[in-house]
Amino acid sequence: MTAIRMLALDIDGTILMPDGSLSLRVKRAIGEAQARGILVALATSRRWAGTQALAQELGLIGPLILYDGALICDARSGAARLRRTLDPEQARAAAQTVGEHKLQVIAQYRNEQDERLLVSADPPHPEWTRSYLERFEQQTTLFAPDNLAALAPQMLRLCAFGPFDALRLALDALDASPLGRQIMPMGSYNEAELTLFAPDASKGEGVRWLAQQFDIPLAQTMAIGDGINDISMLQTAGLGVAMGAAAPEVRLAADVVTADNAEDGAALAIERYALDEDAPRPDEDATERSA
Repeated sequence: MTAIRMLALDIDGTILMPDGSLSLRVKRAIGEAQARGILVALATSRRWAGTQALAQELGLIGPLILYDGALICDARSGAARLRRTLDPEQARAAAQTVGEHKLQVIAQYRNEQDERLLVSADPPHPEWTRSYLERFEQQTTLFAPDNLAALAPQMLRLCAFGPFDALRLALDALDASPLGRQIMPMGSYNEAELTLFAPDASKGEGVRWLAQQFDIPLAQTMAIGDGINDISMLQTAGLGVAMGAAAPEVRLAADVVTADNAEDGAALAIERYALDEDAPRPDEDATERSA
């Protein structure tokens, strides 16, 4: 069996239970993997603000793949190892297009000291972003769209919240933009979400970069996730594991499907494919499709 030397783990819907808690079994499996010298990296759409406490609870000492791969930083200090930032002019043009569709533009960036949000002033539908902005009020600065490029030269992502149909229209209008894009029918703040990022930013590229930095062959990496934004890392890693409740396209992108997060599916996969040295890999047993 090919030994696993690196684990890339999605957070929401993967290592966390449906209620957002961390089960003892998942925590133990991750701790055992790290104790055996396996590099454990969280790979998430979350920012540092929403990931730091969990990384500390897990006792992680390696890197974190944040902002869907736009930022890789140290789990302990938060020091940036890699930034994939937006081209300022491309970001300004995209923000203008999103704003023209009556959506509030949120630019996410991180300087050396703190994470910040630049938020377009006077949106026509403030209710679409209220719950998100109330949570991060201390990070928020209002801006006029024409000033975006000058105010945030190190932007990591642009995002907007609102009804799915409204975001879909904005996305269609961005068809010629070179920026990467993702739309979620329902995010964590009770609205659909649209995110725009650098063309070379993804969880998959984050996994590839880390493997190169730590001299780990991709064949010895394993990724676990449940979302559309996890497909790239499931396809990049030597072993891609989809959660049982993942969408069909995510399951198809994986090498193996485990149980869902309510049943500790991530722990089951880690125990079987990373910790059990005698268990066959799916590519070594073509009939294997579930953990």
